[in-house]
Amino acid sequence: MKRLAWFFVSCFLLGIPPASAKDSLLVFQKANAAYRGGDYAQAASLYESLLKEGVRDASVDYNLGNAYFKQNRLGLALLHYEKAKRLGPRDPDVRFNLNYARGLVEYRIEDKRNWYSKAWEPLLKFFTFEEVGALTLFFGVFFWSSWILTLYLRTGSGGEGVRKVLMVLSLLALSLWILKGLHVQTAREAVILKSEAAVRYGPSHKDQVALKLAEGMKVRIQKQSEDWYRVSLPNGETGWMFQEDLGVI
Repeated sequence: MKRLAWFFVSCFLLGIPPASAKDSLLVFQKANAAYRGGDYAQAASLYESLLKEGVRDASVDYNLGNAYFKQNRLGLALLHYEKAKRLGPRDPDVRFNLNYARGLVEYRIEDKRNWYSKAWEPLLKFFTFEEVGALTLFFGVFFWSSWILTLYLRTGSGGEGVRKVLMVLSLLALSLWILKGLHVQTAREAVILKSEAAVRYGPSHKDQVALKLAEGMKVRIQKQSEDWYRVSLPNGETGWMFQEDLGVI
């Protein structure tokens, strides 16, 4: 279980008024107390209320995942561990609990994606979109400041090596930021919440079942048609799943 060390900072960045932030902090503390007292259902309900209010903090999703895990609701636990990882991708507790819960999934599907897809995805998920954006801005400001300073002071070729390094770092950061943005927009993922969910050949309960997947497995969403998602699996198979069977990360 985690505490909200930077709760008020998070609320400020999200535009939540101080009074509302204080109320949310009280709810968070009440949820933690319920969790410590063994009332995991009450704790989960309180954590969920914070998410509905717009609180966006890895600690809330992490603790909510723990509360669902204690209730043996593996799909919901994994869903919120995954959400916590997106907000705090390098948090060791989040990564440990997520990997442990993944190990309890009934069965797995072989990952047949290209090697470069497997190599790039962990890198893109290692940083948040906001972190990459801040890094891009940081190097960009230093790069353009160095050029402006050179023009103003008329120093000629002095510091040219530094400017070249800053330019390369700026371009690398910008490229990573663009790739991260594309990944966020296109790589929509979801966790299966039912104990056994059907993947069908079409977006209807009347369509034939192609295969069934276990609770906690992760799929990638390709598109949506009313209450149905067309999903793909790591082994290349695709099909349609009912919206209520999935929790979008």
